[in-house]
Amino acid sequence: MKSPKDTDHEKPDSKRIEVELLDFDPENPRFPPEIASGPIEQLVERFVRDERLLEIVTSIADQGYFEGEPLLVTKNNGRFHVIEGNRRLAALKLLNRQVDVPEGRPSIDEVVENAKNRPQEVPCLVFSESPQVLRYLGFRHITGIKSWSSLQKARYLKRLKITFYQEMTGKDLLVRLAREIGSRSDYVGQMLASLNVYEHAEKQGFYKVKGLNPEEIDFSVLGTALSYSSIAEFTGLDGRQDMEGVNLSDENLKNLLSWMFVARSNQKSILGDSRNLKKLAAVVESKDAINILVKEGNLDSAYQLSKGPAQALNLALKNIEKRLKDAWDWMPLIDSPEPGDDERADGIRKLAHQLRDAIRSKNAEHEDD
Repeated sequence: MKSPKDTDHEKPDSKRIEVELLDFDPENPRFPPEIASGPIEQLVERFVRDERLLEIVTSIADQGYFEGEPLLVTKNNGRFHVIEGNRRLAALKLLNRQVDVPEGRPSIDEVVENAKNRPQEVPCLVFSESPQVLRYLGFRHITGIKSWSSLQKARYLKRLKITFYQEMTGKDLLVRLAREIGSRSDYVGQMLASLNVYEHAEKQGFYKVKGLNPEEIDFSVLGTALSYSSIAEFTGLDGRQDMEGVNLSDENLKNLLSWMFVARSNQKSILGDSRNLKKLAAVVESKDAINILVKEGNLDSAYQLSKGPAQALNLALKNIEKRLKDAWDWMPLIDSPEPGDDERADGIRKLAHQLRDAIRSKNAEHEDD
């Protein structure tokens, strides 16, 4: 293989290629490896579901293929891998009936059936090797006009690493990759570390966590979570830029995914919002707080306990005092309290006395010590 420096200056050939000879990119960063390189029917189904393929199929069927958007391809034993333009390729193969329309997609089925145009040849820019086009994709999708998602960017960085920098490690590797995409080395390290965690969980089937939909895992939120040192260490990473993750804890990673991405009865996860990651970072530093979070699924309660049992009690008492004051402020506005309110107030009084006596007893023990 030529060096990256050599291939950067080569110009691609412009030619028209039969759709029949075009294959999907088996390393497409938009999808997990088993989808990108798996059965074509499964891949097309994902394009239909995730990529709004109907609009592209309709456009090509009605207007033909736009000559100003050539596919970017590489040679592959007499055939060609489409590195850029896989959605358009999916539309072309559907229109030419080279793949079947996925079941349950009557809208696409109708467009294919009534298509005015079924382009059998399309303009392509042919690169001799995929490394030539790899850097172009980085410019186009990371710093350019067609932004990838965080997960797609991370997969692209991994592909760059494998293609150009297999022999490099540590800070030198991160600096080189950062230069490739015009970013910081710490950002690159965290992205690759987060991708390694994600792919580890993916290989485990995301631990078959009940209620967890892998497609609803927000990689950017996961990456932000792992940027907190305590959360990174909780998962078993040796720091936020640990790209190997040899000590990942499946149990802790399973809990983390559940807390962050499994919706509860109120349609929110235990985390609720990414702004609560600071609380979660504090919780995972305390075994007692973690136990409460696992048992009760309440982040606020666990967060209070993360500060230590004594401070948690203090915060709880302050909250109770505030709520009691709120209740007292309602009294002048009420003609007739609800049935049972007097018994509840009496129960609160008795529990408050018990709590007061327990606090005094603890204070006495401390003074004796």
